[in-house]
Amino acid sequence: MSTPALEQRVLRHAFISYALATLGFWLVNGLSTAEEWRRAGEIGGWIRALTLEGTSNLVILALFVPVAWLERRAPASLERWKTALPVHLLGSLVFAILHVSAMTIMRLGLWPLLFDRAYGLDGGIWGEFIYEYRKDVLSYALILAILAVFRAREDALQQAGAARADARADHVVTLRCGGREIRLPAGDILAARAAGNYAEVRTGAGVHLARITLTELEALLSEAGVDPVRVHRSHLLARNALREIIPGGDGDAEAVLAGGIRVPVSRRFRDRLKAAKAAPRRVKNITHRTANGDAV
Repeated sequence: MSTPALEQRVLRHAFISYALATLGFWLVNGLSTAEEWRRAGEIGGWIRALTLEGTSNLVILALFVPVAWLERRAPASLERWKTALPVHLLGSLVFAILHVSAMTIMRLGLWPLLFDRAYGLDGGIWGEFIYEYRKDVLSYALILAILAVFRAREDALQQAGAARADARADHVVTLRCGGREIRLPAGDILAARAAGNYAEVRTGAGVHLARITLTELEALLSEAGVDPVRVHRSHLLARNALREIIPGGDGDAEAVLAGGIRVPVSRRFRDRLKAAKAAPRRVKNITHRTANGDAV
């Protein structure tokens, strides 16, 4: 859920990122323009080139907050694009008009003072607008994209914090499965397998495909008081669910859990299961088998 504090963090972080990007654009474009003028025979034009680009970038930076205000009222998301698109098309036109007008006024005032010449509009104000609008659409879209990225990041951090608090207080694990949010008692989770940015979380009742990494799930289970064990790059299990370890001939093994669930154990992670012998109160009825299949 969005809060004023969250929105302030989004705006602050997005603005800093956009300011740094704008600084980079200013230096690259300004120095590139100066180099083009130098090759054309103009000496000492780098100050004028940096001023030319700087007036444009300064106005664009000043327009960041109004665009952020509009984006908050018409979020540019996939769910709302039909209503947001007309708003932001109009917004980009206003953005370009303000940008071209303000930077032209600044240049008209600065050129006589700094360079002892008048600032020339080769194509007139209309030609300047047409030329700049193509770039302004990209600048406007970049602002929207940066805001969306930081808002998604803050939402994810907020949800992760709430999930950790729930795990500690109620011993439940909160999972996002599609458009649903489910809360599972942490003790019901037996194992999980990585599936890209998702995890297949297995309980005695079935499997849930959740948008969570194994590392995040492992942290939540630990917060909830469960002892998770990473037994493979793509698998983890709850130690209390472990019933049997069947070694393989190549150093790998297979863990058998409650309900007959089988989980591969990588040679790299196998030592983590050895701690089960030293923790009999946390792991019950573990049977180890030799490579020949004999129980020990």
